[in-house]
Amino acid sequence: MTGPTDGDGDSAYLFVVDYDDDAERKRVEYLFNNWEDGDVEKPAGLVRVATDVDHDELYERLVGKVPEEQVETYRLEATDPDVTEDRRTVEQRVDADIDAVESFVDYVLSKKKAVLQSASRNEYEVYTKKGRADVSYRIDESGGSTTVEMTVEGYPPAPEFLVDFFETELAEYAESQR
Repeated sequence: MTGPTDGDGDSAYLFVVDYDDDAERKRVEYLFNNWEDGDVEKPAGLVRVATDVDHDELYERLVGKVPEEQVETYRLEATDPDVTEDRRTVEQRVDADIDAVESFVDYVLSKKKAVLQSASRNEYEVYTKKGRADVSYRIDESGGSTTVEMTVEGYPPAPEFLVDFFETELAEYAESQR
């Protein structure tokens, strides 16, 4: 593993990613394994984050057990990345009753294997090859037509990918109802 900075003085970062299941772990490992910008390495040996310890005493005990050239220590500080979630909305008017439109929206969400998070708020979680996003929808009926509004929130490129998909599906459905 390289040290805390490379030859250009750029910082090295330790990423700690918790995961709930094997599928999440595989998605993160795939991302790390295929990252092309810079070097992303899996540290060799034992890796531990020690908090509120006497650094020198622990180091001394470690080099008493293994040769000093086999022990590296780094001071860690949390970073606040400068990234923000992307929020996009799709709105479509459909000349159909509210039940038919809601049924179609459920069908479209099932095509993306959306997982229901909150039935009362129509909130779903969607994983795609482009990433993960939260999707919610609202449906209103007025004057013989129904308006559906779908909101997608996540980190790029997933929201744009899903909005394009939902726009196409809803536009084709609206056209078929005329």
